[in-house]
Amino acid sequence: MTIEPAKLSDLQDISRLYEALNTDMSRLQPEMFRPAGEDGGFVRSVLESEREDLLLAREDGKVLGFALVQDKDTPPYPAFIPRRYTYLMDLVVDPEHRGRGIGRALMGAVKEWAKSRNAEFIELGVLAQNEGAVRLYESLGFRDSRKIMQLDL
Repeated sequence: MTIEPAKLSDLQDISRLYEALNTDMSRLQPEMFRPAGEDGGFVRSVLESEREDLLLAREDGKVLGFALVQDKDTPPYPAFIPRRYTYLMDLVVDPEHRGRGIGRALMGAVKEWAKSRNAEFIELGVLAQNEGAVRLYESLGFRDSRKIMQLDL
């Protein structure tokens, strides 16, 4: 398995994986998410960005998963200590290939990507109901730093 930055020619595979991600999220939080594809506009903007990347896990020419990473800085607010960090926006592994260490390998690539940009930490958000993802992140040393809460009206 190799991990490399995505190209525009990977758009169809990325869209297929986004469909799987959105289906999973709609199952976990049907009040917030619905199954949907990715029309390509968002992925194109990531591929053209200087501060974002889509890292693909590939084996025998087949895309098995990806990680979407963003290079960020803390907001310019007096109370915040200025820091550079990497935000992991999405991590997706093809449902047919889960349990093979692909997510863990992608996270290793995310860590290297972050270090190459002098990030001080990696931040991510995960649905509370996504127990498999939470277990993976915790096994890699991630910890809670904030809690997002919601009040339905």
